[in-house]
Amino acid sequence: MKKLPFVIILILILCSCSNQFDSEKWLKEPEKRSSMVYDLINKYELEEMTETQIVDLLGKPEQIVEEPFREYVYYLGRAGLGVDDSLFRLKFNNDGELESYKITSD
Repeated sequence: MKKLPFVIILILILCSCSNQFDSEKWLKEPEKRSSMVYDLINKYELEEMTETQIVDLLGKPEQIVEEPFREYVYYLGRAGLGVDDSLFRLKFNNDGELESYKITSD
C-alpha cells in the first residue's frame, strides 16, 4: 500500500515528460505533435522568429500557402473524434518574420 503514492507520482512524471517539445521527436513522430505543441508555444518566443528559424526548429512544413499571405502549415494529428486534422498554422509577413500562429481543425 505504501508503494501506491510512489507509483502514482512516477506515472504523473512520465506522462508530463511526453508532452514536452522535442525537435527530433517532432520530426520523426508527427502524430504526437499535438501533445507537444503547447510546450513549444510556451518554451519559445515564436513571434520573434523568422521563417528560417522556424524551419530549423520544426523542419519543413507539410504545406506552404502563398496567398493571401505566406503561411506554413504543420500537421498535428487527428482532432476530436478523428474526423478532422489538427493543424498548426504560422503566418509570416513580407520580411519573413512570424506575424501570428494558431491551431485549427480542418
